[in-house]
Amino acid sequence: MKLEPNSILLSSQKIGNRIAQNRFVAQPMEGNDAIGGKVSERAIKRYVKLAEGKWGVIVIEALAVADNALARKNQMVINEENLPGLKALVQAMKAVDPNVLVLFQVTHSGRKSGRDFSRPTALYNPESWEHLLTTEEIDEIQRLFIEAALISEAAGADGVDFKMCHGYLGCEMLRPANQRTDKWGGSFENRTRFLVESIPQIKARLVNKDFILGSRISYWEGIKGGCGTASSDDAVEDLSEMDRVISLMADLGMDYVNVSAGIPGVTSEITRPTATSKWFYLHQFRYARRAKALVGERMKVFGSAYSVLQEEGVHEAQSNIELGYADFAGWGRQTLSDPLLPKRLALGDEVDYCKLCSGCSKLMVKQEEVGCIIYPSHS
Repeated sequence: MKLEPNSILLSSQKIGNRIAQNRFVAQPMEGNDAIGGKVSERAIKRYVKLAEGKWGVIVIEALAVADNALARKNQMVINEENLPGLKALVQAMKAVDPNVLVLFQVTHSGRKSGRDFSRPTALYNPESWEHLLTTEEIDEIQRLFIEAALISEAAGADGVDFKMCHGYLGCEMLRPANQRTDKWGGSFENRTRFLVESIPQIKARLVNKDFILGSRISYWEGIKGGCGTASSDDAVEDLSEMDRVISLMADLGMDYVNVSAGIPGVTSEITRPTATSKWFYLHQFRYARRAKALVGERMKVFGSAYSVLQEEGVHEAQSNIELGYADFAGWGRQTLSDPLLPKRLALGDEVDYCKLCSGCSKLMVKQEEVGCIIYPSHS
């Protein structure tokens, strides 16, 4: 298909004080190809190919704030030592497309840290192999997140995305099930302290006041006591508290919320619907619409779950933005099957749509380099 030149998907959109050249967002997709935490040549090639696709926003995959908080054996780590590689990554992308907005997603893997090569940690109710984080250790993790944002700026990134979704530490922090008895758990105020304290500190220390701040969240995780439930012993969807989280983000002056759901490996099909669970995409669209209704123009909303719809997803993305349900449309798996999606649609070239085979996810689970097994030339 070919998008009309006046398609809203090809229109520019303000985000914070910056302008995205279009409404296409390349969601963070882990490649598991770092070398000792450092940016590899393979990673640079992957992201240069994405930049060639003329996306409005590209979110660089989950960068761990510590080398003992890895969900992938070869995950990239964001620290001062690895700053030169991160700079080279941004420079290579900007050389191909100076207009693309590059965001770094920063994370701590928490319970999802690999037992064979990292240190699984828990905020509450640890399993026998998990370390229960102390108050002081969480304080240090908060410091690392703040430093990661400043390193992102130094690397030339246009902004940072706090990963508070999909079962990682930031998400675990927000859950009603997080009933720690210290300052990091229990009340809503304690469970949102990480954001409330971190964002002002980051803003005060940034040199570039146009630096974009946002977060990807799981509106509903689908587990007992998870995000999007009313209490620690309830799994039924109740979005009232997550509404408060999103409103709080807007109050803090954050620039966007990237709406997702579920936990890969636990409630996977809520996160990334498959061909047999296709209709879960309607939940994702509903969550984005709900978030947009909450924040209005105070904050931009990235919608998700378009890959499962293949070509139809392009039409739905256009419709959702026209209806005011979201400001941007995000593609995850599709960026692996065809990183040139926006450019191809603008030119009317044939698109290699994701086949929904979950091959990329299987590679990630096996701790191998991640790419598309149907269209490997894009990896």
